[in-house]
Amino acid sequence: NPPCGGAVARCSFVLPAPIMCLYDGLLPRALSIFELPSLRSGQRGIVIGMGGGCDVLGALAFAQAWEARSPGATVLFANCVSPRPMPSHEQLAPHLWRCPPNVVPLAAGDGCYGSTRLEQSLPRGAEGSPFLLVVPEDGKGPSSVEEVTRANTGAITSSLARLRVDAILAVDLGGDSLTGGVDFASDPECGRDRQVLHALRASRIPCTHLVLGPGCDGESAVGAMRAAVRHVDESGALLGVVPLAPLLEPLCRHSAPLAPNRTPNIIKSALERAAAPPEAADEGDGEGSGAARPDLCTINRHGNTAHVPWSWLTVALAIKLSDA
Repeated sequence: NPPCGGAVARCSFVLPAPIMCLYDGLLPRALSIFELPSLRSGQRGIVIGMGGGCDVLGALAFAQAWEARSPGATVLFANCVSPRPMPSHEQLAPHLWRCPPNVVPLAAGDGCYGSTRLEQSLPRGAEGSPFLLVVPEDGKGPSSVEEVTRANTGAITSSLARLRVDAILAVDLGGDSLTGGVDFASDPECGRDRQVLHALRASRIPCTHLVLGPGCDGESAVGAMRAAVRHVDESGALLGVVPLAPLLEPLCRHSAPLAPNRTPNIIKSALERAAAPPEAADEGDGEGSGAARPDLCTINRHGNTAHVPWSWLTVALAIKLSDA
């Protein structure tokens, strides 16, 4: 199989462990650096963007890193999307599609909302990745939360069965999969990230949940995120952290045409700020300019405004979702 996106990202997460930085209260205790599991030769893994949109860029970056650790394995990547027109796409199952083979670069300023233009702009990976996992129900109709969850779980698990995967990494830029966020019709459990979370847990396929740049989507209050992380840790599921600096280039390589307030570009601003001299960082830049406190990034997205510690935007949390 061809490597995801051509050249494999040479990412290394070998850093001193445990990491003593608590990231401005994000972590309830010192945690070790999480290392991606190695797939055996012949095994199949998939990295899934849980909420659609720019989550697919995180999925691509981690697919490249996972593939580099797993010689002889097949690593797919995919994005979870709402139903939408997909002419020229290949339908593999009732809720599973594959992008056309031709890469179509994004035009500057294209938001890509409600389309597959972002996915089509990415280099193709193993077996023609990225795949599109359609999440059919959004909770806006008369169906109960239980009915919505049942329908979406059935759709996602059947798509995963078609792809015959042995392990999953589930990527969420921002963390509304933890807190519920604000992107839902009537109940936070109907939000796409939460629906995908429930489906992946129900699939009983070994899965690690990766939350990149907690808060970068502007959908979670600082207190809510801290409480959610503490709850995960108390349940024994918080596995460690992944500093995002080694993933900066593969994560943000394809986000340049997008607006500065898209999640990969916010993470990019935070990583560049962290690497800058202190006097340069204090000046503020991008989404962080104008913040009342220099340690907080001001994020404006979709009518929401959040003030998030810059340090949160430089790290990912690794969470055990299921063993089998």
